[in-house]
Amino acid sequence: MSNFESDVNAYADYAAKFDTRIRQALANGDPRDAIRRIAGAYRVARNFRRRFDEAVGIPRYQPVVTALTAYPPSSGIDPIEAVLRLTRDLQQIYHREVLSASSKFLWFAWGRGIIIYDSQALAALRTHFPNLRAKDYPSYCAAWKTLFSKCSQEVANECTRQGASSERWFHERVFDWYLWRIGK
Repeated sequence: MSNFESDVNAYADYAAKFDTRIRQALANGDPRDAIRRIAGAYRVARNFRRRFDEAVGIPRYQPVVTALTAYPPSSGIDPIEAVLRLTRDLQQIYHREVLSASSKFLWFAWGRGIIIYDSQALAALRTHFPNLRAKDYPSYCAAWKTLFSKCSQEVANECTRQGASSERWFHERVFDWYLWRIGK
């Protein structure tokens, strides 16, 4: 059994049931509902208090949808900078630290190039990079990329063996799934 066998299978199932549908809804459907579903499934909803949107007469998650429109994937902005800017934008509205949520929302919006920041993945990365600080997104991304480059071929091989997607974004998400699993 490879290090990634269970992760390929688990993420393929999850992507089919959730991620793929949400990405489509965000792009072509009801973006507020898509944001609501992402926030719930990725456990970041608590960072978006209703008193900063619904309580002031703004539809739920509309500020997130509006902020995301400033960072389209075709904008040419560096993905790390996009996450950091969206984080600042949303913090000004919701008065909470939202780095993890910002990376997740942008990943769904872009579908590539964005590395999802997660505390469980951070814990896993710290086993290889013990000086990695929380909330240091550029360093987190550098550590993530370094570790992924060491095992990307193994992930790709396991995806091929299982008949899963050969696309890089899928391999990156399998690696995320692996980090979350070992970071628990």
